[in-house]
Amino acid sequence: MAQKKEIDAYRMAVLKVMMEAKKENGEPRFDEEEAKITLDILSDADIEFGMPFNTPQETAEMLMED
Repeated sequence: MAQKKEIDAYRMAVLKVMMEAKKENGEPRFDEEEAKITLDILSDADIEFGMPFNTPQETAEMLMED
């Protein structure tokens, strides 16, 4: 079972990837508030379940799918 600090660190890594994502025109895909709202779809339990199977990059990509 992952500790809260590990889940928080993973969540921050996913948020970082989302904040760095760009649209085709080079503009940021999300502002910080939008990225946090999107990431908040996942509960800590969801993140803990997926951590062994998905990198933060993979989790961010799943959340950013149109």
